[in-house]
Amino acid sequence: MKRKLGTKSIFFTLIFLLFLPFLALPLSVLYADNEFITMSFTYENLTFTYTTKHLDYIDNFYLRSIAGKNGRLGAPSERADLLEKVLTLGVEPKIALQYVFKGLEKTLENMQQKIDCKPKNATMNFNPNISPYFVFEKEKIGYKINVEKLCFEIIENLRTSANFTIKLKPQVLNPEIFYNDLKDFSNLRSSFFTSFNEDNVNRKHNIALAMKKFNGMKIERGNEYSFNNTTGRRSDANGYLPANIIVDKKYVEGFGGGVCQASTTLYNALLLAGMDFREVHSHSLVSSYVNMGFDAMVNYGTSDLRWVNNTNTDMFVRTYVEGNRVGVQIFGKPENPCYTYKRVTEVEKEIAPPADEVIVDVDGEYCDLVNFSDESAYINLPHKGYKVRAILEKYDGENLVERKFLRRVNYHATRGVKVVGVKERPASIVEEKTVPQVYLDKKTVDFWKNYNYY
Repeated sequence: MKRKLGTKSIFFTLIFLLFLPFLALPLSVLYADNEFITMSFTYENLTFTYTTKHLDYIDNFYLRSIAGKNGRLGAPSERADLLEKVLTLGVEPKIALQYVFKGLEKTLENMQQKIDCKPKNATMNFNPNISPYFVFEKEKIGYKINVEKLCFEIIENLRTSANFTIKLKPQVLNPEIFYNDLKDFSNLRSSFFTSFNEDNVNRKHNIALAMKKFNGMKIERGNEYSFNNTTGRRSDANGYLPANIIVDKKYVEGFGGGVCQASTTLYNALLLAGMDFREVHSHSLVSSYVNMGFDAMVNYGTSDLRWVNNTNTDMFVRTYVEGNRVGVQIFGKPENPCYTYKRVTEVEKEIAPPADEVIVDVDGEYCDLVNFSDESAYINLPHKGYKVRAILEKYDGENLVERKFLRRVNYHATRGVKVVGVKERPASIVEEKTVPQVYLDKKTVDFWKNYNYY
C-alpha cells in the first residue's frame, strides 16, 4: 500500500534537490562574495587603502600548493597563514605580499614613493672672497618603510579582523654628516698680517700673486704641504715681476721679490694655528716687516716652507691683500681647551755694523746728493746684526702651558755705504750756510723706499 506524500514533505524535498549541487562545493565557496579585506596604512597626514575579496583567486600554482586550497581562500586568517608560510620559505617580503595579495604591491610602491627618502648629509661651502665665508646646509633625515616588519603587522591584524588600520613607523636613516659636525670649522684659529710699501707696484703684485695660490686652501689633518709646490717657480712665465730680493747678503733685483713676505705672513698664521713645520728658513738680513726669528725665506729649488697639520681638525685658509697689508686667516675647529699663542724673540747678541764704506765723489756721480767735502750722504744704511732665539709660548687663559723653542737665527750686520763730496766749500757759501747738515735728502729717502721690505 503506497503512502502519499504530504504537502510539507514535497516542499522540503524540492528545497533539498535545489541545494544539492552546492553541497559538493568547498565550504569556502559558500562564503558571500561581498565580504572584503580592507587594509589602511597611515603616516602623518597620508592614508593609503587596499581592498581585496576574501575569496580572491590565487593564480600562482606554487602558492596554491602551499595553501592547500583549490585556488581560493576563505577567512582573513587563512591569508595570514599563507603569508607567514611564504615568508618562512625565505621569499622577499615585497614579493610575498605581491603573491598573496594581488595588487598590494602597487599600494606599497605608492607608499614608498611618498614616504621613503634617502638621508642627506649636511654640507659646508667655504668661499674666502664673500662674507660670510662659510655657508652651511643642514642635514636631512631619511626614512624607509620596513616591508618585512609591515608583513608581520598585516599577519597579526588579519588573525583578528578583515578591516584594520596600520600606523606606519618608517625606519629612520641618519646621515653621516650633521650640521653640528661642520659648524665649528668657521672658528677663526689664527690671524696674521704684515705691511708693505704700496708705492712698490711690482712687489705688491708678487705678494698678491703668491697669496692667491693659498686663498681657499683646505689643509687636511695629517697631510704635509709645501709653499714652493703651491706657488710654483717665481718666473716671468708664471706671472711674477722683477723686484728686490736678497742674494749673498745684498739686495739685488730678481723675479718674485716680495714672495718671502707672503711666505713669512703665511708661516706666522700657521704657527699661531698650531701647525708643525718640517722646513723653515730665515733671511741673512733682518726683515723690517716681522719680528726677528719669525721670517720665512723661500727660494724655489733650494729653500722651502713645509708644514704638517697635526692638529685635531682640518683647516681652511683665507688670504687677502688690502691697501698696504697682506694677511692670512686660518679657520678650523677650536682646541679644547682653547689655547692662545705668543711669539717671543730673545736677543742673545747684538753685532755692530762694520765701518762705513766711503765713496769720494770724484766724478760727480752723486752731485745731486753731495758736492762739497763737508757733505756726506748714505747710499746704503748700516744695520746691526743679531743672534736671536725664536720662542712660541702657549697659554690657557693667563696661564703659561708650554714654552717651545723654535730655532736660533743669525742675522748679519751690514756696513753702510756713504758718499762724500770733493770740492772745497767757498767762504761765501760757508757764511751763508745756516742749516745743519742733512745726510738723507729727499732723493735718498725715495731711493730707500724700494728697499724697506724684504
